[in-house]
Amino acid sequence: MPYLPLQELQGRLRQAVAEGVLPGVVFLLEHEPVITLGSRAKASRDVYSLELARERGVQLAYSERGGQATLHAPGQLVSYLVVPVPRRDLTSYVRGLEEIVLRTLHGLGLTGHRRAGHPGVYVAGEKIASVGLRCQRWVASHGTSLNVSIDLSLFDLIVSCGEPGLRQTSIAALAEDKADMNLVKRLYLTAAAEVFSWQIGPLTPADYQDVERWLGLAQSENEPSY
Repeated sequence: MPYLPLQELQGRLRQAVAEGVLPGVVFLLEHEPVITLGSRAKASRDVYSLELARERGVQLAYSERGGQATLHAPGQLVSYLVVPVPRRDLTSYVRGLEEIVLRTLHGLGLTGHRRAGHPGVYVAGEKIASVGLRCQRWVASHGTSLNVSIDLSLFDLIVSCGEPGLRQTSIAALAEDKADMNLVKRLYLTAAAEVFSWQIGPLTPADYQDVERWLGLAQSENEPSY
C-alpha cells in the first residue's frame, strides 16, 4: 500500500469512530518502501542520504504520528488500529500495543522485551517493532510496525527512532522458517483480541480505495464520506 493515502484514510476513519458511526478498524498491511518522518523528526538530521534513498526506490513522507524517523517496506507488518483509546489512558494503550507484539513473537517461539523510555519491542537489544500514534478526540490511529522479512539494509538510510546506534532485526533474521506473513497476521489479531478484550471480525482482504464503501461509510461517488 502507498503511505499517504492510508494516512488520509485513517484521518477520515478517526472522525467516524469519534462520532460513534464506527466501533473501530484494524488494518494489517505492507507499505511500499517509504521513510516516514514523525512530528519530532527532521529530514536533514534523521535521513542520511535522500539521494541514496531515491536510488533504492524509497520515498519520503511526513507523518502525522508522533516520534522521529522510521521506515516501512514490504516484509514489514504494519498494523493500524483506528480505535477509541481504552480508558483514555495512552500510556497503558502503548503498553498494550507492545504486549500484542510480545505475544505474537511468543507464538513464534521468540522472546521480545521492552526498553524503559523507548517505545517498541526489542530482541536481545535489537529493535524488531516500533510504535507510533496519532490521537484525536481520544481516538487513536497508526499503531505498530513489526519486521517480519523486510530488507534490514534499508534501515541504514535513517537514524532509526533518533538513535544512531540502534540496530534493527526481524523474524526472518532470528528464525527464517517462522517468517510467514499470514501466520504473523493471525497471531497478531488473536493477541489484539486478548490484550484489549476486543471482538474482532475475520480478516478480510480489501483494496484501500474500497474500505469506506465496504464499511458502509461512502455516500456516493460525488459525496465524500467524512
